[in-house]
Amino acid sequence: MPVVEWWQCRRAALLWCALAGAVAVALKYHFSAAAASDLQWMLRPLAMLLQAVTGWSFLRDAAGNWESRAAGVVLIKACAGINFMVLSFLAWCWLWWPLRAWPPWQWPLRLGGALTCAWLLALCVNALRILLILRFQPALEHWFAPADAHRLLGLLTYLPALCLQGFLAERSEPVRAVLVACSLYALLMLGVPLASGGAAADPRLYAAHAAEALAVLLPLLGFALWRHDCRTRRFSGS
Repeated sequence: MPVVEWWQCRRAALLWCALAGAVAVALKYHFSAAAASDLQWMLRPLAMLLQAVTGWSFLRDAAGNWESRAAGVVLIKACAGINFMVLSFLAWCWLWWPLRAWPPWQWPLRLGGALTCAWLLALCVNALRILLILRFQPALEHWFAPADAHRLLGLLTYLPALCLQGFLAERSEPVRAVLVACSLYALLMLGVPLASGGAAADPRLYAAHAAEALAVLLPLLGFALWRHDCRTRRFSGS
């Protein structure tokens, strides 16, 4: 295939990937360089959502953290859920794959829609993660170190939520939805630390996180394959 023809056939998809990747990198860079005071667009709504759901009262301190003394909760930079927002944004971009017939004015609208959906989903899922941590982390600490229990509950919240997002948008292709979700998670949470050198800085922590991730990724993939097999058998009449 000539280069010009190849480019014309794949131009929309390649440009969409480049735009989505640029936005994701910008979000990730903003999070890495930001202080809690720079993440109020995520922390403030999170505090308001938790207050509406639980009745806990949150107050902002001078550093930009949000604290509920009644619940013993402090929402710091690490609680913002930006990594999940990036994953959700990329998943929406994957599911809203561009068609060659898209007019140019739709591109920024679709990117903005993906960002908005990812932001809203990140708020809801992050609030659920915090509630689950408060409820179940003390019990998990009988078997895991506090940091490992905290990270495991985050993984058990974020990854199924990402897969559910894919299921809702790709109900006819559950295997594809789970593969996309798991691949995106592995790329951002396991691949990026390897490429950036973060894994080498603390190999034990990285190995523990990788083991926990695989322990959740593999059952999800198995469930997706089982669902796919059930659908195939039903449609084939066997």
